[in-house]
Amino acid sequence: MIQQPQRQYYLDWIRVITIGVVFLFHCARFFDYDDWHVKNSVLSGTANTFTFFLAEWIMPMFFFISGASTWYALQRKSASKFTADRVKRILIPLVFGILVLSPHQVYLERLTHLQFQGSFIDFLPHYFSGWYGLGGNFAWMGLHLWYLLLLFVFSLIALPLFMLIKKQSSGSINANPSLLYLAAFVVLLALPGCLMPVDGLIGGRMWGGWSMVEHLILFISGFYAFSISHTKCLWLKYRHGFLAAAAILTAINMYLFLNHIKFEFGSAYYLMKILLRAAVCYSWLFAILGFSEYKLNFTNSKLNYCNEAVLPFYIFHQPVIILIGYFIVQWHLPIGLKYVLIGLSSFSVVMLCYHFVIKNNPFLRFIFGLGKRNPSTQKKN
Repeated sequence: MIQQPQRQYYLDWIRVITIGVVFLFHCARFFDYDDWHVKNSVLSGTANTFTFFLAEWIMPMFFFISGASTWYALQRKSASKFTADRVKRILIPLVFGILVLSPHQVYLERLTHLQFQGSFIDFLPHYFSGWYGLGGNFAWMGLHLWYLLLLFVFSLIALPLFMLIKKQSSGSINANPSLLYLAAFVVLLALPGCLMPVDGLIGGRMWGGWSMVEHLILFISGFYAFSISHTKCLWLKYRHGFLAAAAILTAINMYLFLNHIKFEFGSAYYLMKILLRAAVCYSWLFAILGFSEYKLNFTNSKLNYCNEAVLPFYIFHQPVIILIGYFIVQWHLPIGLKYVLIGLSSFSVVMLCYHFVIKNNPFLRFIFGLGKRNPSTQKKN
């Protein structure tokens, strides 16, 4: 009988902290240079640099960790049970987000971009007109919930491969890996950018700054990395080196970004830039994984609370940010103060709604992808 692996609590900590970083990222989107649902009248170079830095690794971390979590989930679940769990945990919240949490975001976008005039009630019939991102309004990906959409699709299409890796995990796949394994992850992540033009639904970097194919590679790589029993020893052992590499490579990457240095697709410099981007991404991922495993591989009541709240928080945070931010960006205040007000007020609303409305309501728990509440846990809280 194969012993089930011990829970890796540091992965839970990473997930919770990363969601918090995503929250700060979205609060800054009102002020960076890229288009978004609602924008401040004055933009900020600081906010633009901040969001660029985070976009280079934040969503890749989500997909890599999701791959790792899938590895552990399949140690105790059959393929059918895993699929059913994905429907309950991912697909149902996604549909809820598309139908309930997205309309007002699209409305405020159309309103502030001078693409619609009228009330929200007037706009509602138009919400189902055309596909968002393709000239229409219907947010088929749930806007910020595109992560759930891709995760659900990736889980289904990669499941046969995952079951094969799981079957072979007791063999040579558990051999002691070298740093070449991690270098191979970097090269593999760089391949789509080197071979595919950055446009279209598949190759375009509209998915959190990365392409759909790159996220799939990160998801599969996370699963494969954790199927190798000694891989974790690498980022734990070399965590300081990965952090140093992340700082140096990020400095080079930021220099190219701030000076608007671009290269022609297919050129040698372009290939080097894509490889640099993949190296920046994985350097941060491996450094964060190493230091988190070293310092955060424990559990407590705070982690238990946050780990359950993390999915509802992710689903609910952007709709609240957009609604509150729509009003705050109209005030005559410094950008920094607007950012703080949007962040504090949005975080308070989301957490109050979770704690007093969602957490103990069986129907809302189901809608937000949570299981039935443990009675013993409920008494403690």
